Amino acid sequence: MPLLDNKGRLFGKVNIFDLLVILILVLVVAFFLYKYAFQPQADFAQDCFITLVWSNVEPDVTKWVQVGDRATDGKGNTVLEVAEVTIRPARVPVTTSDGQMLVVEHPHLKSVFIKAHAPKIAKTGIFELKGQELKIGINVIVQMDSPVLESPYKFSGLCTAIEFVPPKGSYPQPQSP
Repeated sequence: MPLLDNKGRLFGKVNIFDLLVILILVLVVAFFLYKYAFQPQADFAQDCFITLVWSNVEPDVTKWVQVGDRATDGKGNTVLEVAEVTIRPARVPVTTSDGQMLVVEHPHLKSVFIKAHAPKIAKTGIFELKGQELKIGINVIVQMDSPVLESPYKFSGLCTAIEFVPPKGSYPQPQSP
């Protein structure tokens, strides 16, 4: 009995083209099951500190950001709390008369570096802040409630760092001699 007969059937029973289509479909289904159904979903929540840079801000506006300012979700839970604020002169690109591009300090505008505590920010493996994916290099729009101001303020900050706080007890404590 030949491997393929004159009608293209494998061992005279199954059409080779149909077999290839079925094999491809089984592989695609197996891939999606492996990728989405059997991969363990991250179900953790970890505290972290994020650093946001609010650039080119008027000096009077920099006074809005205070340690203790909070951003909350729709249920009133704190999603961000300002832990540290650093104000520096803004650095802006300038073209000189001979065509060179330089980055210099702006004589008036400021950059506000905000280090904020984000409690339990990651619950699904995707880090989000009020529906916005949080990655280094991404601009995030944040609305903060301030005890000093009468109304909340909103800004767009560039995420420059994400520092995770290890859960208590996750690392062995050094033994004293």
